[in-house]
Amino acid sequence: MADKPYLEQPELHAKAPFRAALLTYPGNLREALRQAQEDPTKTLLGVAHGIPSVFVTKVMASTKPDFIWIDVEHGMFDRLTLHDAIHAAQHHSEGKTMVVVRVPKHDEVSLSTALDAGAAGIVIPHVESADEVRHFIKECYYPPIGQRSFSPWTFTPGISDASLYSGDPFNMQSSNRHIVLIPQIESVKGVENVEEIAACEGISGLMFGPGDFMADAGIPLKLGGPPHPGLMEAMGKFGAAAAKNNLPLFGGAQTPDMVPMMIKSGYRALAVTFDVWGIANMVKDGMTKARALAQSVNDPPSEEKEVTLMRKNSSILEFQTRYAVMVFEALFVFHKQT
Repeated sequence: MADKPYLEQPELHAKAPFRAALLTYPGNLREALRQAQEDPTKTLLGVAHGIPSVFVTKVMASTKPDFIWIDVEHGMFDRLTLHDAIHAAQHHSEGKTMVVVRVPKHDEVSLSTALDAGAAGIVIPHVESADEVRHFIKECYYPPIGQRSFSPWTFTPGISDASLYSGDPFNMQSSNRHIVLIPQIESVKGVENVEEIAACEGISGLMFGPGDFMADAGIPLKLGGPPHPGLMEAMGKFGAAAAKNNLPLFGGAQTPDMVPMMIKSGYRALAVTFDVWGIANMVKDGMTKARALAQSVNDPPSEEKEVTLMRKNSSILEFQTRYAVMVFEALFVFHKQT
């Protein structure tokens, strides 16, 4: 490692091509999606975040996914936690990770909180008409595009007012150029109106909610097996409307194996892991393996297995002994000092 300042060692810097001038402002998700639409190999891969913990946000952001999708509609994020999670995602990824927030449809407080904190994308659930889309365009964008209110608490003149664009001390241009609005279609009515929704100027993608759609359409909810014909028809209409308007699709892949198929279907932003599911599966796998090994201790080992086991136990015992000595030495020093 060269003895140079951090700024003189670019190999240490995170590659963050879409970050704003300051990490408290939204990254350029619109440009990232545009590039992914042109080149599917640039599809954005991220993580879905439902645990209302800024510590969890920091851990996920340190892996530098393309985006973190924060679900405020069903996740228990209060206003302060949402604000801090967005900042944590952007700072702990060094600007590499952009934040997309799904806000409850009629929650203007969560919407303004997400925008003021620097969210790069807003997902509006349960959209059923073009009029609803036009309403949220007014809420999400500053004039002349919309009517978003400017917050005086998101910058300090002369200190935190840097922008990528000239004549933009309040970063209104950054917001209007970078932020994306993504309507989520989740009902029979929404599918019926998906063509007019997709044609609305000002949106940058579409998302489908299969679970809520099936419930609304009276289709039995189930995991696995062939999809219901009614669901397939709805998703076909949804995908066709997106393709007609050159809109990328936003969604989640339940397993990484689904990613190639979903990209070929028009998806350009995919949450490929989920914090709740990831933790649950990690604990389940660990406990399952541990229980199986615990049950095998009385199995009569073969001669070869016994030699291998003795070697493993010997190295483990040596490690445990050295570790125990280190721990007790540290404890001894600690107590001696106190």
